[in-house]
Amino acid sequence: MFTHNQLKVFSAIMQTGSVSAAGRRLNLSQPSVSRLLSDLEREFGVPLFRRRSKGVTPLPEAEEFYQEVERNFLALANLDEVATQIARKDRGSLSIATITAASLDIVPQALKRLNIAEKNIRIDWRVRSSNWILDYARFGAMRTGFAYVSRSLKEMNILYEGSLPHVCFVPEGHPLSADQGALKLDQMAPYQIIGLRNEVESALSLSDLPVGEHPPVTVETSLAALTLCKTCGGLPVVDAFTACHWWKGNKGQPRIVEDLPLYRFAVVEPIGINASQIDRDFQDCLIEEIERVVSWIKRLREKN
Repeated sequence: MFTHNQLKVFSAIMQTGSVSAAGRRLNLSQPSVSRLLSDLEREFGVPLFRRRSKGVTPLPEAEEFYQEVERNFLALANLDEVATQIARKDRGSLSIATITAASLDIVPQALKRLNIAEKNIRIDWRVRSSNWILDYARFGAMRTGFAYVSRSLKEMNILYEGSLPHVCFVPEGHPLSADQGALKLDQMAPYQIIGLRNEVESALSLSDLPVGEHPPVTVETSLAALTLCKTCGGLPVVDAFTACHWWKGNKGQPRIVEDLPLYRFAVVEPIGINASQIDRDFQDCLIEEIERVVSWIKRLREKN
């Protein structure tokens, strides 16, 4: 096997045309250069230079070999640049899996914090169901996950876990939009409620509220509840992350719903992964964005 020093000496001799000049360029003695060249030729199997009194002349084998050496040196230089980019966190990859609630605002904002537009970061981001995300966290198929949690988490690292109240985004002009305090289901019962299939549907089925002429509508995602409300009316009951995102660009009054179970969520990663610095930076940014929504909910509570 050729050593890096042997190849550096060979390249310097090809460029300068003499052993002594190569030694001066590399800050090596002439005997050291000659020894490294002899070792290289022995490994190569044939002479590469014709020795002369005033220098050396490369043989055809040396000319052909030099092209490959320079190509590999260029590749090594590229590797050095890649290593520098990775160390500066300007290059790398992210593997993310989230539910829709996180995809609307907090993940894009976290990626913005990383300044991915100016960096060479490859992103594999999948929006899936919570069960899919938690299963993949157990299998180690992604590095960072955000999921709704309805059961205890096992066989994964929990980076952040929390719970927030559901929010009713009361449309502008609706009778319930006059106040800013928390709502209860009995206040909402006279109107059509649009809620999530699991959490809200279960709570309504367990309550003693009369269905009346407006039976509840159940949907798969909070975003679907909000868009349906915008086109067809009703009272959408959604998670806090989707509500905070919707509140930025739509008119209406977000109000906490007091008597619904809390919306539990977690940021997770597989056990035993070798998380890169970019992974850790993204996770930190994501948690900061979650805390922003937590603060927004706190401000809503203070209006009670």
